[in-house]
Amino acid sequence: MTGGDGGMPPEMPMTGGAGGTGGASSGATSGASSGATSGATAGGTGGAAGGGAGDGRFELAWEDPFDTVDLARWQLMTHSWDGNLAQFTGENAAVSDGILRLSLTAANDTSKPFRGVEMRSRETLTYGRIEASARFAQGSAVVSSLVLIYTPWPPDDWNELDIEFLGKNTDRVQFNHMVNIPPADPATGHLQFPKLVTLGFNPAAGFHTYVIEWVPGEARFYVDGALLHTATEEMGRMVLPQNILMTIWASGSPDWAGPVDSSTAPTRAEYDWIRVYRYVGP
Repeated sequence: MTGGDGGMPPEMPMTGGAGGTGGASSGATSGASSGATSGATAGGTGGAAGGGAGDGRFELAWEDPFDTVDLARWQLMTHSWDGNLAQFTGENAAVSDGILRLSLTAANDTSKPFRGVEMRSRETLTYGRIEASARFAQGSAVVSSLVLIYTPWPPDDWNELDIEFLGKNTDRVQFNHMVNIPPADPATGHLQFPKLVTLGFNPAAGFHTYVIEWVPGEARFYVDGALLHTATEEMGRMVLPQNILMTIWASGSPDWAGPVDSSTAPTRAEYDWIRVYRYVGP
């Protein structure tokens, strides 16, 4: 994340902890995802392109078609952080008609006037590829995303890769990576390398395929099969196991995400499916 957020990244677990299953929305169920697979060779699905999942370097680890909110696969978190105007709650995650819907809603709370979602994978990934079909959320101050992040808190280091949509926009996404460079404090000394990229469509108007492809020394970001950004700065430090996050929240940084206004809530991001691939070699 970038902008005047007081230095707090978008997934920092500043307060509270995992929501576990207690905040799951009505109808959320546990158990293995109906589409989950292990050990299958990736190839030709989910918008794989540009020398990605179809070329033998990646192997399908698991996938989720979002027929349910699968609490064996995901945690629904309940934390927040300074600069996030939303408290996360599992009540704002729901599935219907094979679509995962993550909502941002208003709340009667002066310190956290919104309720959002952080849906975090229980499994981690060290090098690999994640693909998701998503329709991100419109609205000033609204941030919705697909993220890889090393989650222990307080961190002994910082590793994070982001695709973020700022809902004030209609034609661009932000790609970002974040690392810590010692001897800076791991919790506060992280550097980030944001890149805003203009698209030929509004990411909130329909579903598109978004990809983060992470290999030793670099990360590549694709939209609808097109490589739009390659991250290389300090990527030799990006070596830690990362959880997958899908989020929606409200930023307290108007210069970055826009001011809170009547468009901020209610709004929602939607995800049709996600596929996760392990990196198996160059």
